[in-house]
Amino acid sequence: MSNGDRDENRGRGIISPEDRAALGRRASEIGQRLDEVKSRRAGAPPSSDGGRGSAFAKALRASTELIGGIVVGGAIGWFLDEWLGTRPWLFILFFLLGSAAGILNIVRVAQRERTPPAPSVPDDDDK
Repeated sequence: MSNGDRDENRGRGIISPEDRAALGRRASEIGQRLDEVKSRRAGAPPSSDGGRGSAFAKALRASTELIGGIVVGGAIGWFLDEWLGTRPWLFILFFLLGSAAGILNIVRVAQRERTPPAPSVPDDDDK
C-alpha cells in the first residue's frame, strides 16, 4: 500500500497487510517475553509484601512497638517512684529507657522484614 492509500484509510480502522504482520510479530514477541517473566517468577518465593494492607499492618506494628515501650517504661518508673518516693527521677529514667527499647524494637522488626529488591525485567530500552 502506498502512503496515499494509508492516508485515505486513516481513521477508518483499516490496517494494511504489512502493518498487520508487523503487529502480529510484535504481539508474539511480547507474549514470549511475558511467558519468560511468568516462568521466572513462578520459581521465586512469594512476596511477603501484599500491598496497602501489608504496609498498613507493618506501620501499625511499628507504632505499637514504640508506644508499648514508652508506656511500659513509664509505668515501671511511675510505680517505682511511688514505692520508693523518688518522684520524678525513676519515671524519667524508665520513660527514656522505654523509648529507647521501643525504637530498638522498630529497628529489629524493620531489619527482619526487609526483603531483597525484585529482579529487573528488561524492556525495549535495554536492547
